[in-house]
Amino acid sequence: MTVKDKIDAALRRTFCASLDVAPVPVGYAVSTGFMLPEGDPLSFYVIAEDDGTFVLEDDGLTLPTAIASGLDLKSSVREGLLRGILADEGLHFGNDWTIRSDALSEAEVGAASMRFISGLIRTRDLTLLSRENVAASFADDVRQVLAKKLPNDLMIDEEDRSADAGSPDVVLRRRSTGLKAARIYAAGADLRLMDAVVEYQALHLGDAPVIAVVDRRRSRVSERRFNTATNKGLPMAVVDGPDDSWVDRVINLAKPVDVVSLH
Repeated sequence: MTVKDKIDAALRRTFCASLDVAPVPVGYAVSTGFMLPEGDPLSFYVIAEDDGTFVLEDDGLTLPTAIASGLDLKSSVREGLLRGILADEGLHFGNDWTIRSDALSEAEVGAASMRFISGLIRTRDLTLLSRENVAASFADDVRQVLAKKLPNDLMIDEEDRSADAGSPDVVLRRRSTGLKAARIYAAGADLRLMDAVVEYQALHLGDAPVIAVVDRRRSRVSERRFNTATNKGLPMAVVDGPDDSWVDRVINLAKPVDVVSLH
C-alpha cells in the first residue's frame, strides 16, 4: 500500500467513523464529526417526501442561534450575504428560519449532504464574524460612555490603545498623578472576557486593577464563560439594559486600594 493509499484509508476511516445515520419519523437524522462551538456535533435531517424525493434540513436552530449571537438579518447586506452563501450550496431558508435544500433524488443525497455541511459551517463563520463586529462596537460604546461620565479625578488615556489582542480596550489614569487607575476590557463576547480573566490572574502587587465591562444582553457572553469569570474573582460591571448604571460600578472598582489580591 502506497503512502497515498494509507492517507486515503485513514481519512475515510476518520470521516466515516464519526458519521451516524439514525431513522426518525420524518426520515433520517445525520450526525457528523464536525463540532459546533457549543460542543455539539453538527447534525441535520434527511426528510423523506411522499413523492420519493428527499430534502435536507437543519434542526431549525442554526439561524435563531446566529441572530441571538449578533447576526443582524435586518441588515439587507447581511441577509443578502447569508442567502448568497446558502445559495452557493443549493440551500435556502424561509419564514420559519429552517435551512433547507431543494428536492433531491436518492442518488443526489450524498453529494448534497456535503454541500449542506459546508453551508452550515460557512453560516457559523458569518456568525463569528458578526460577533467580532459586535464586540468591537461594544468596546467603542464603553469608551464613549466612560468619556462622558467619569469623575474629574479620572481620565481616559487616549494614547494607550495597543493593537495587541490581549490589551485592554480602555486605560484609566488619575489626573493628579498620571498613574494607571484601571485597565478595562469591554467583554462583548466570550473571547474578550477570557482575555480579561488571563490578565487578572497575572496581576502583581501594585498593578492597576483589571475590570471587565460585560455585555449580558442577547446572550453575547455565554453563561458558562460568565460563571468562569465570576469563580475566578474577576471584577466585573454588567451591562444588562439600556441605562449606564454600570459606570458607577467601574468607578468604584477603580478607586485606590492598599492591597491588590493575587490569584
